[in-house]
Amino acid sequence: MLQFPPCPAADSAVKPEVNPTTTETTCRPTLPLLSSPTGARTGPVKTGGRVFVLDHKRWPVPMKAAIDNLLNKRRGQKDMLKLVDQDYAALVHNSCTDPNSMLHPTTKLHISMYVKHLSKLLNTSSSLNVSPEKLQERQELWHSLTEGSETTSVPVVTMPVAVINPPPPVHTLTQASIEKIVQNIMEKQQQQQQQQQQSKEKKAQTKRCLSCGQPKSRYENDGSSIHFFYQQGPVRYFYCSTKVFKAYGAEGLTNPRMPFVDFAETKFFQLELDATKKKVEERGQQKRKRTEPQPTGRKCGFCKMELKQGPNSPHIHTGFPGLTGKYIYCPSKVFSLYKDQGMEKQTTWNEFQESPFYETEKRRWEVEKGK
Repeated sequence: MLQFPPCPAADSAVKPEVNPTTTETTCRPTLPLLSSPTGARTGPVKTGGRVFVLDHKRWPVPMKAAIDNLLNKRRGQKDMLKLVDQDYAALVHNSCTDPNSMLHPTTKLHISMYVKHLSKLLNTSSSLNVSPEKLQERQELWHSLTEGSETTSVPVVTMPVAVINPPPPVHTLTQASIEKIVQNIMEKQQQQQQQQQQSKEKKAQTKRCLSCGQPKSRYENDGSSIHFFYQQGPVRYFYCSTKVFKAYGAEGLTNPRMPFVDFAETKFFQLELDATKKKVEERGQQKRKRTEPQPTGRKCGFCKMELKQGPNSPHIHTGFPGLTGKYIYCPSKVFSLYKDQGMEKQTTWNEFQESPFYETEKRRWEVEKGK
C-alpha cells in the first residue's frame, strides 16, 4: 500500500505577509459583477453590456454618497438630473473594472425618485409648518424681533364663569309623589283601553232600519220586526215587516210581523219589487249623467247656458251700429227686462231688431258700458 506523509499542522503553515493598510480590501469577499435579480430589474444598456437598475430604497451607502455629492455639485444648473445621470454613468464606467465597487448602474428616473424621497424625508411636516427647518427659521425670527425689548407685566383678572343653563333643582321623591305618578299612569291606561273598546264597538255596529229602528241583521233585532234580504238579478230588496205594514196596512195588510215567505205570496210584494227596480234605474241614469262631459266654457249669468254661439245656445254675438264693442243677445234676459213694458214672449235677434224695444236696449247697453 502507498503511504503519504502527514499534512503539516495549521500553525506550521507558511502565512503570507499581509500589509496592515490593505487588510480590509484583501480580506473582503469579492462581489459578483451582476447584481442579484431579486433586488434589481433590467434597465437600459449604458456600459456596453447588460446592466441592472436598483431601486433607490436598496442602494448601498457608497452609491447614495456618490449621488448626493453629484446633486450638490449640480444644484441650480439647467437639466440637473440629466447632468447628474451622465456624471454617475461616468463613475460607473470608471469603476466597472473593480469587482468590489458598490456603484451600481441606475437611470435618470430612479435618480429623480431618489430626489423626491429625500425631499419627503426633509419636509415630512411641511403641510403643518412644523418641520425642523421651519422651526429653526421661526426661532431665529423670534430672537431677532425680541432682541433688546423690555418685558412688561399685565395684571390678569379672573372672571367668574357665566351660568347660562343652571341645573334644575333636584326634587326628592316622596311617597305621595310616587302614588300620584302611578295614579296618572293607571288613568292613561284606562283611557286607552276605553278608546280601543269604543273603536271595536263602532266597527262591529250594523246599520239600523229607518222604519223600526232595529238593526238590519235579522239575528240582532229584538223580534218586534222581521227583516229579510232578497235579491233578484241586479235588484236587491230589503224586507221589513214594520215598513210594509205601515205602507199597506190601509189596503188590507194586517200582520205587523208577517214572515217574508207569506209576504212574497201577496200582491204587495210585486209592487215593492217594481218600486225598487225603478230606484235602481234612476240611480243608473244619474251615474250615466255624471259620466257625460260637462260644458267647460263660460256660462250666461242669467240663463246659466253657454255663452258660446252655436246650435245648442240661444245667445247671439253681435253689436249695435255706431257703438264699439261686442253685444251678446240673451232672449231670456231681454224678456225679463221688458216684460213689464209689454213684451209678450222671447224673440230671436232678427225679431228683436224690428221690435220697439231695440232702441231702448241699445241705450241701456250704452249706459251700462259707459259705467
